[in-house]
Amino acid sequence: MPVLANAPYDSPLIDALMDGEGIHQLMVDSRGDYAIFMLDPNGIVASWNKGAEQINGYSRDEIVGKHFSVFYSAEDRARGKPERELVIAARDGRFEEEGQRVRSNGSEFWANVVISAVRDRADTLVGFVKVARDLTEHRKQQERALADAQALKAVNAELESFTYSVSHDLRAPIRQIEGFAKILEEHLGVDLDPQVEHYLHRIQEGSKQMGRLVDDLLHLAQLGRQDAKPRVTPLNALVEEVLTDLRAEILERAIEVRLGPLPALECDPGLLKVVFTNLLSNAVKYTRRCEHPQIEIGQIVTDGIPVIYVRDNGIGFDMKYVDKLFGVFQRLHRTEDFEGAGVGLAIVSRIIRKHKGTIWAEARPDNGATFFFTLGTEGQDAATPSG
Repeated sequence: MPVLANAPYDSPLIDALMDGEGIHQLMVDSRGDYAIFMLDPNGIVASWNKGAEQINGYSRDEIVGKHFSVFYSAEDRARGKPERELVIAARDGRFEEEGQRVRSNGSEFWANVVISAVRDRADTLVGFVKVARDLTEHRKQQERALADAQALKAVNAELESFTYSVSHDLRAPIRQIEGFAKILEEHLGVDLDPQVEHYLHRIQEGSKQMGRLVDDLLHLAQLGRQDAKPRVTPLNALVEEVLTDLRAEILERAIEVRLGPLPALECDPGLLKVVFTNLLSNAVKYTRRCEHPQIEIGQIVTDGIPVIYVRDNGIGFDMKYVDKLFGVFQRLHRTEDFEGAGVGLAIVSRIIRKHKGTIWAEARPDNGATFFFTLGTEGQDAATPSG
């Protein structure tokens, strides 16, 4: 065993270790990234491996025979921390923590430390095995990642605030443009030049479209500020409310709607109604060219997780563009063919993320689209169903 090459083999501590079944796991081939050494019952260093030398900075001759408290700060030594750790290890068989330790040159580093009590066959304490790992770089990476996340959160908050302010301030002038164009059209009366009339209509339509876009942006910004207020909610009732709102167009175009049984899930009912409103409105819109339009709402249970879906037999889309689907202002169809600002699905995605869920889509051009989503499954490995 290379780790024990410099250890006093006639000591009771070595005899007890040699008798233990876990010796090979404790003495891991003298790995340089772990400090593995032994202490006698009083905390005196009895052996020293290469990893300990690299991490703590002491050679074997410098440290063997000294108390292991030299690895602690003066404050920790004054508080009796080293001795307390040995008491806990002796009582419980093991002590573990992450904390600051001190190298031979006085510099501090962040370490994961495990101290295991070693007893002989008579259950007498003969010493301890201490295993330590330098986590300084790992901790720096964590701190950098946390700082980056906090900076990104601050930027997003500032961006949402900016979007909210700009969107709110734009509403009034857009409505004024639309209103004055309408007044001008009425003022000019029946003798209005056809080309002028065309221009005025374009102004009004453009103002309405910009107004819808501003409202969507305002809604998107408000979502960032709004906390979800979840409660157990029957999803069938939410879908039926949305279908009632869309009833006029559904009846006018004789859209076949199939609503299967949906679960009651923990969610914010107001926000989930927005999800179904956007998904079903899209399904109604993109089946506009179908001879026999169909929309289906249901669920698939995958690995015990309910997956809700909204399927239509409309125009669909090419899956090579699916990554753009939930981005703001990302549209897969021309505005001339299908109205919209490209914000609705971004709103849906944000709401699902707010519920710690996932959303995805499957489609083929001219063969319809299916949107799937789950709630409260962030981090789970739910299989993605095919539909």
